[in-house]
Amino acid sequence: MQQLSNLDSTFLSLESYRTPMHIGCIWTFEAPKSGDMTFHRFRQHIESRLPISPVFRRRLSSFILDIDRPYWIEDSQFDLKNHLKHVYLYGENSGSQRSNFINNFFSEILDTSRPLWEMLFIENSNSKDGEFSVLLKFHHAAVDGKSAEKILAGLLSSDPEGIDELNDTWEPEQASMSKMAKNRIKSLYHAPKGLMVLSNSFSNAVNRSRSLRRRDQEQQPPHFFKSPPSFFNGQVEPTRVITSAHLSMANIKAVRKAYPGCTLNDVVLTVCAGALRKYLMNHDQLPKSPMVAMVPVSKRAGEEEDQGNLISPMLVSLATDLDSPVSRLEKIHLNAQKAKEYNNEVAMEQVIAHLPSWSSSWVMKAYTRLRIAKRMKPVFNLVITNVPGPASPLYFDGAKLKSMEGMAPIADGMGLTLVVTSYTGTLTVAVTSTEATAGHAPEFIQYLHESLSELEEALELKKPQVQEGNNAQKGKKAQKDKKLTSAA
Repeated sequence: MQQLSNLDSTFLSLESYRTPMHIGCIWTFEAPKSGDMTFHRFRQHIESRLPISPVFRRRLSSFILDIDRPYWIEDSQFDLKNHLKHVYLYGENSGSQRSNFINNFFSEILDTSRPLWEMLFIENSNSKDGEFSVLLKFHHAAVDGKSAEKILAGLLSSDPEGIDELNDTWEPEQASMSKMAKNRIKSLYHAPKGLMVLSNSFSNAVNRSRSLRRRDQEQQPPHFFKSPPSFFNGQVEPTRVITSAHLSMANIKAVRKAYPGCTLNDVVLTVCAGALRKYLMNHDQLPKSPMVAMVPVSKRAGEEEDQGNLISPMLVSLATDLDSPVSRLEKIHLNAQKAKEYNNEVAMEQVIAHLPSWSSSWVMKAYTRLRIAKRMKPVFNLVITNVPGPASPLYFDGAKLKSMEGMAPIADGMGLTLVVTSYTGTLTVAVTSTEATAGHAPEFIQYLHESLSELEEALELKKPQVQEGNNAQKGKKAQKDKKLTSAA
């Protein structure tokens, strides 16, 4: 038995039918060289890899009346068939069918009476090359981006011929109410000391924040609840829509080299900010003050157990008020540097860890069920999470992975999440939004491509061919006007 942390419990409390709190990914594979990838073969492979993480066979066990945080226990009723689904794509509109299956899969909440994960195997009957897809989702209470990456890596292999066999020593477990009660009594006994630790942690965080802000009058990271209202910060609908832009990693790296000192993450944030600015301008909704992204920072220092969340929220101003792509990159680079400094000095995750076990749960449930987001400014405008992937090909029981896309939760007041992943020379920006914004999704994807191109052109890495074409047309028009004037 292992008790959930305050942060893990928060993701459970935020969940409702409108706000499923899982993270996930979409894998697309080529057919394996050794026969077809059938659902039976797929299931056998997953079963053989279950020992890579306890997440697969642990479920929640709650205390009486939910007066304490729940526990993870080894599920004595675990049945793999409850977690694997299988669908076929038929006909010429297989692309739209696939999109519908993806959106429906990620719109459905997970069953909390079972281990909190699920996979969908999508088989295309019209695929001539045997291509298939796999969708995965894990509850955010069970994993964060880094721990999920470790689990996903355990399902795949860099060797197309096979993967190491695992020794399975798993045993089921029954929930011990007496142990839960003892832990609860112990926590109550230590509550006064815990409140003192919380008070000290909060006081130290506030003092460090004030000290840093006094020192840096001109360059300060944003405050929570001070982000400008936007199209993405209202109440979210139940249906999720996942779309993706696939960008060249070589082009991203070229931009980084052309602007010394900046990081790949700075370039990615700038590309996303440029697309966001173009989108909001096109809909006459660009706020005067810059949009703010919450960028999760992993706090995993080593080989911590691959479950739960060890992340810290970092706020970065995206400089969407600046028109120049290079000026925006410069500003975001400085903003990200300052945000990292504040994140190290003012560790919000430490304050959250020492909150009373009931407090975060009650507050988050009230936030979701009472729809408080409608009556307050956004905590932040969007989430941008960057999880670097492998540079060399990976295989699923001999099937080569062609592409992967990520997804992450959205909630009331935070209706847009961008999950950035990289794989074999491609950087993918996956957009999680709602049905209300689905009609604009292709537009936003196009703006991501345009944002990168404009950044390359501004740094003189790419010739502005479209702009040259426009100038040529302007030149022809000027010559024509001159002739007309002479004739007159």
